[in-house]
Amino acid sequence: MVLMRSLLGIGLALIVIGCALIVAKESRYLQSAQDRATQEEVKLQLGAPKLTTTTPAGESLWVYEVREIEPGSQNTWASAGSWCDEYRLTFDSQGVLRRWTHKSYFHGGELMPVSCNSTMGVEKPAL
Repeated sequence: MVLMRSLLGIGLALIVIGCALIVAKESRYLQSAQDRATQEEVKLQLGAPKLTTTTPAGESLWVYEVREIEPGSQNTWASAGSWCDEYRLTFDSQGVLRRWTHKSYFHGGELMPVSCNSTMGVEKPAL
């Protein structure tokens, strides 16, 4: 009985660790950076954003796009497509990261869309 519980505990720990590895590195960083990282620190980690703007409330909004071509999509027998992850980061007036969202889009047959959420992209749940 003790052995069974130990094996069950080890199995659950491995599942949790495995799920943590699936989360994108950008998401892992943003989770740890929320409410503490400045714009400069975020830029050092993620690079320059694709788009920057200001919200009506005076907050800075940065948009990042991370693209990945589906494996085998260069093969003529494969269904071509690409993934695009969109991150929207909101900074307060002091330049501290306060909120962020992540959306994942699949673009079947459209290898390099203009933006992640273009008309051909299908939004998929982000992990």
